[in-house]
Amino acid sequence: MLDSENIDEVLGAGPRGMPSPTHAPTMGNVDKVNYTHADMIDFIIANPRISQGQLAARYGYTPGWISNVMASDAWKSAMAARRSELVDPVLTATITERFEGITRLSLERLQQKLEAPQVSDQIVLKAVELGAKALGVGGNAPPPPPPPSDHLAQLAQRLIALQSQVRQGVLPHVEVIENAGPAYAQG
Repeated sequence: MLDSENIDEVLGAGPRGMPSPTHAPTMGNVDKVNYTHADMIDFIIANPRISQGQLAARYGYTPGWISNVMASDAWKSAMAARRSELVDPVLTATITERFEGITRLSLERLQQKLEAPQVSDQIVLKAVELGAKALGVGGNAPPPPPPPSDHLAQLAQRLIALQSQVRQGVLPHVEVIENAGPAYAQG
């Protein structure tokens, strides 16, 4: 029933007339991706800089409809699957994977050169240097990490030592100044 007390609730506004924090009931509610959605995915992949307004004009829907479709889990899942089909694996490889590939290829070429009947001394020396670095031998090993220090444990030990000195009446490097009243800055 509509009355003056629930008008804000019916109109979608929250308390004190503030907009409701929930989404529209249709926001992201796409159960299944149809041919229009699939075509939209392909079109976006082919034209990555296209706006939602341009998509709306292309398909004859409102930008709000496009936004609702793109917010759905079904559409996001279909988009991710289609993107993974089309993206070149070289582009998705991490820097580490690419570096490992380059290193393997370099090692194969180096091994071919070392197996040749005539090998220059520079190639042999460089191969030994790179191998030693890779194995961490010959003075090329990284320095060992410093032992972990427990800063809190050190502070606790210092506090305990200070407390025991106070109990014994020994206060090193401490000057006690007795003052009868509050100190005021003069200026």
